[in-house]
Amino acid sequence: MPAHLTRLYPPPAAQQPLAGLCLGHRLTEQHRATHAYIYSSFIMSLDGALAVSNDCGGWVHPDTLTDPRDLRLLCELMAQADCLITSGSYLRDLQRGSLGNLLQLPSGAHYQDLRAYRARRHATPHPAVLVVSRTLDFAVPSSIADHRQTLHVLAPACAPMQRIRKLQQQNVHVVVTQDSRWVGSAAIAHQLKALGARTAYLFCGPQLNGTLLRAGMLRRVYLTWLHRLQGGRPLTVGSFLPAQKAFDLRLQELYMAEAEARLPSFWLGCFKP
Repeated sequence: MPAHLTRLYPPPAAQQPLAGLCLGHRLTEQHRATHAYIYSSFIMSLDGALAVSNDCGGWVHPDTLTDPRDLRLLCELMAQADCLITSGSYLRDLQRGSLGNLLQLPSGAHYQDLRAYRARRHATPHPAVLVVSRTLDFAVPSSIADHRQTLHVLAPACAPMQRIRKLQQQNVHVVVTQDSRWVGSAAIAHQLKALGARTAYLFCGPQLNGTLLRAGMLRRVYLTWLHRLQGGRPLTVGSFLPAQKAFDLRLQELYMAEAEARLPSFWLGCFKP
């Protein structure tokens, strides 16, 4: 893992330590009294692939779209979150073993400083988890109870009652919203306020990101471009935005990591809608 990145923007160019880069943005100080400060991140190929289609009509996340340096930055974002917003889709991928468990900060020595940071600035060692799901077709990860995290689920009115009851029997707090098919931004905002969350890390795919972006609730987006091309039909950040609709993002910072060993170089951009 490199000790430094090169800051390309704003000028002049300068060296920036990798560790502490996202912590330096002090996201917990950005919230307002009326709503949580919501941010998200994505890692993708140079041609914009977050995942690629499989033979069953779903999406897979190949190892070629991961990077240990980006993982460090992701964990810095998690360390600053009062609430981690994710989806039933992520929990299903987790259950299948196609994605790693990132619901808690890693326990390795490289992340000891993040656990210490969180102990100083947050009431809990790990963020609360808010799952937004329509079908509720997922298993509750055992790591939630192991780390004494609170788990809340938001579901629309069409959610299967049998699965609602099953989750409730596991002492999961399930909130059924008035939304007919998909949980909307207003319900998410209301739940974050009920949780007293100052910051919320949107750790899920582009569909929920698109919902909050359209509602003007997404405040910051981190994009990492690995300098490699990815084959297959791609899932992109804008896949679920309305057709013929564009959303401008304002570049705040841009960094570059050099290639090393078998890892490609990459750009990291921080944007605000």
